[in-house]
Amino acid sequence: MFPAFSQLQRQEDIKVDIGDWSIFDIAVVSDTRLLVIVNGNKIVILVNSQTGGTVAQITLKSNPRSVCMFNSIMAVVTLKDRSLQFINVNGDVLELGRSFSLNRDVWGVAKSEDKLVVSYVSPPGLQVLSMDGTVMHTFNTRAAGGDVFKCPSFIAKSADGMVFVSDRDKSTITQLDSNLRVIGTYSDAILQNARGINCVSADQVLVCSYYNHKILLLCPSTGAITSILGQQDGIKEPRALTYSPSQKKLYVVSNETSGRIQVFQQQ
Repeated sequence: MFPAFSQLQRQEDIKVDIGDWSIFDIAVVSDTRLLVIVNGNKIVILVNSQTGGTVAQITLKSNPRSVCMFNSIMAVVTLKDRSLQFINVNGDVLELGRSFSLNRDVWGVAKSEDKLVVSYVSPPGLQVLSMDGTVMHTFNTRAAGGDVFKCPSFIAKSADGMVFVSDRDKSTITQLDSNLRVIGTYSDAILQNARGINCVSADQVLVCSYYNHKILLLCPSTGAITSILGQQDGIKEPRALTYSPSQKKLYVVSNETSGRIQVFQQQ
């Protein structure tokens, strides 16, 4: 049975010591560990999700933009210098792995079976890459019937193989198959400047609506988009989110919260 998001109770915030810098993205490593990427000082932090304490941190060569866990011991981070950086998570130790350069301005990244899906903001587009950077599929704008994307940002992959991409400039969520063929595009008046995205199930996609200060739930089977959290819950300019199925916890980072991670428990 899929979890219901009608009842979310706010828990105590997690406060990460990052000074005046901003958290750009976040990923669940385990029930007690979160991986946090910080823009400005070029660091990745392994955080104790129960205490907020820094377990480990590592410095990158460029500012990070997005992160995904490829498996329980390896993360992938997109960097501003048009590259991907692999990070090994060995218990409570972070180590830089290999990296490779791309020829476009990359932003989002998600795991797709044994491959990666990445989004490019300039020029806008998507690609499926092998783990060594070989291009397996490229989004075909002409075949899709026009300018589907203007600024594709965050990416999420569902358990049934669908790829979901947020476009912050078009305020849309686009669903594609694993070969990057468009299945559908979703929009709504409450979806303004779509940012972070996370697939909870095949028919439950969580989205940050940055300008509307909301966390939204998209149901692809019906196209319905509903608000599950808003300013009354402390949400303001949400930038990224992640969900822990085992704990039934939603973690949200916002533009105005600096090093604060908001935590919401499903009832």
